[in-house]
Amino acid sequence: MSWAWLSGRNAVSETLHARSRAIRELWVANGTQGDHIRDLVNLARAAGAKVKWVSPSDLNKIAPGNNQGLALRVGERPAAGLDEIVRGLDAEQKKTTILVALDQIQDPQNLGAIARVAACLGARAIIMPERRSAPVTNAAVQASAGAIEKIPVLQVGNLSQQLERLKQDGFWIYGSDMSGKPCWDIRFNLPMVLVIGSEGSGMRPLVRERCDEVVAIPQAAAGVESMNASTAAAVLLYEAVRQSRG
Repeated sequence: MSWAWLSGRNAVSETLHARSRAIRELWVANGTQGDHIRDLVNLARAAGAKVKWVSPSDLNKIAPGNNQGLALRVGERPAAGLDEIVRGLDAEQKKTTILVALDQIQDPQNLGAIARVAACLGARAIIMPERRSAPVTNAAVQASAGAIEKIPVLQVGNLSQQLERLKQDGFWIYGSDMSGKPCWDIRFNLPMVLVIGSEGSGMRPLVRERCDEVVAIPQAAAGVESMNASTAAAVLLYEAVRQSRG
């Protein structure tokens, strides 16, 4: 198993609470105190991890940047399959399921921000291609404030083909693009997949062809040409959830 370091209070806390990975060791900078530190130490030990109190300089060597006095050495995220998740839904769960597909999102900050929104609004999983996609690194975990550890992130070989299979399973596919219909004129049907295109060029043609509807976020006349990918995901996911609960 390969191991990596995650750092920062939220990233460490959410990973320990989610029990989403194997835990090898927790490093805590000398002088870092508080009830939350004691709780994290107890969680790490309960997971079978070693706990080391180290100097801030030693911690900075393995976790540079804003580590907030904490670093956690973790294993790879366990592999999960899209078919496994979809087949595991019962009829009632499927009626309310939202998946998020990312078409070559390459910025770990965007991946993390989207994952945080998806987890907060109840999306069941994030789907993205194996190639030209940001991996789930410490940067992505920190950008999500650790929330990415609460939601499966599934890598697929061919996103277009996976979307077609989901359509055959009864999912509606909605793609985000400024050329689409205003989202407030769209009725989002569930189960659904929301597709967010890459930061530069948006959805690829074959992915766009799989969409039942392409939706846009209306803007003021003085607005910019397009929104950041994570912002667009937040607005559209919120609208879909709002409609489903209305």
